Amino acid sequence: MSRTLSFLFFLSIVQMSFGQNDKQVSIFHRLLIYNTEDELMVLKIENTDYWVTPGLYQTEEQSILQGLDSIASTYGISLESVSLRGVFVLKRDINSQRSTSLRHVYVAQVREINLTKPKGIEEITWLTPKMAMKKITFPHIVKMIEQIEAYPEHVRGGTLLQFRENDAWQTKILEEFYSF
Repeated sequence: MSRTLSFLFFLSIVQMSFGQNDKQVSIFHRLLIYNTEDELMVLKIENTDYWVTPGLYQTEEQSILQGLDSIASTYGISLESVSLRGVFVLKRDINSQRSTSLRHVYVAQVREINLTKPKGIEEITWLTPKMAMKKITFPHIVKMIEQIEAYPEHVRGGTLLQFRENDAWQTKILEEFYSF
């Protein structure tokens, strides 16, 4: 119980400190959805070569749980056992444009599935976590999943930098990973 309270205290301090620059810092919720075979859902974004896991930016209109349920329902999935497993800071330096976002990563199991492909998604596939990490385009997402897979009983944190070098997406660890 004290670890949970410590984590919630830390999270509120982080969000308050970011609140001073709220136009510069966004909050993104990534959802790692596992099926009954412990395969991870991976998506190909339409008209791109980008493979990712589902996610959304936090808005004023939805609570976190409403947003996560919205993601799942968009794909015809109902969830169970949703848990927060990562709180990461992602700094981006792309085309001389810099930004910072707080990345919450949640893990969930499929309760029911009637898979649908929403607009903007070209393909949906289920892969073992190891194969999914090979398929996912963005190294920062892979680094986050690696941490969550390696420490299944912990909420993981750290700071990453995303950038492009020679037309390839790159990630640098700015703050070593840790558990809350």
